[in-house]
Amino acid sequence: MIHVYMKEQYVARKERIIVKDEFGKDIYLVTGKWGNIGDGLYLYKLDGTLIAEVKQTKLALFPKFDLYLSGEKVCSISKYQGLKNPYFHVTRIHWLVTGDFVKGHYKITHLTKTVMTMEKAYLASGDLYALAIQREQDLPLCICIALILDHWAIRRTPKKIKKERLRLQTYS
Repeated sequence: MIHVYMKEQYVARKERIIVKDEFGKDIYLVTGKWGNIGDGLYLYKLDGTLIAEVKQTKLALFPKFDLYLSGEKVCSISKYQGLKNPYFHVTRIHWLVTGDFVKGHYKITHLTKTVMTMEKAYLASGDLYALAIQREQDLPLCICIALILDHWAIRRTPKKIKKERLRLQTYS
């Protein structure tokens, strides 16, 4: 199993993202932006080699992205509304991405097998996502999907959290 870490909310700020391994060593660099059809993010090795890219192909409440490895389209990922929570379906490779968009817990499965889990981790240096990926060859695609999930995560500001706590206290 491979463990990697990336900062939360960097995609929303259009900043570069450094992906680190479990020992804190920089292994990938992500650049790019969202917002328009054709915009995308690019995953590079630290030597400058382009590994993977994500391109947005549909702007909507339920967007669609194409994922490329070494310049070749590998799959597409689309968001759908489930009964309880939204989910993503990854075509061609038949992955299903489910999770809690408020708490930041996600899981990618292929049939009954787990491909990746993604959890929020809170450190003094900032909020991170901890990715646990089963197979090394899935690493670039899993990082790209994690970037999409970070982009669509529900953000709660401290003010909203405080209001919710007050509301809960009044019913106690």
